[in-house]
Amino acid sequence: MLDTTRERILEAATAIIRERGPEGLTVEATADRAGVSRKTVYNHFDGKYALIDVAAAAWMDGLLADLGAIAADASLPFVTKLNAIVERSYAELKSRRRPDGSGSMAASLDVPGFRADLQARLHGFIAGIVQDAIDEGLVRDDFDARRLTYVIINIVSGLAVLAGIEDEPFTRVDILTDSLKALVGGILTPTGAEAMRGSPLLK
Repeated sequence: MLDTTRERILEAATAIIRERGPEGLTVEATADRAGVSRKTVYNHFDGKYALIDVAAAAWMDGLLADLGAIAADASLPFVTKLNAIVERSYAELKSRRRPDGSGSMAASLDVPGFRADLQARLHGFIAGIVQDAIDEGLVRDDFDARRLTYVIINIVSGLAVLAGIEDEPFTRVDILTDSLKALVGGILTPTGAEAMRGSPLLK
């Protein structure tokens, strides 16, 4: 049976981390937000750092489950799957926090280990998608699977630290879409191009 009190405490801690960063998390603030006593928080967690660790692990598990479901969805064509994986990951890899202090969990934690783990897992998901596309004859023979995976990772990583775009009439997601469009348009075989006809990314 799901421990709803524990889940409520964890949700409160996660919300505080997103809004204020881990430095803004306290047992008292978590208890207030969850509507429980401090003693109840301590019944479930050893303290602030245990809350941070468990919240971060739960966030990572949820994100990886989402990415894994996308990667495993055989009904999604190559471009759609690649775009969904990259967009979802990019949203979490953004390095900047918003002016109000809130941001993605990765940005809020700003813990190199979590970002590195996410990037490593993202690499694995993209490698699998690229290899599947190659096996299906959608990608030209002159592209190596490992190198192509790194090309895509490089696009995502570069966008995460792209500066000077805030005043432009387009967003980082627009740049991401254009980058993938340019990349995918150059790597597809005629069979791949035909298979991707009508994809929103290639319009």
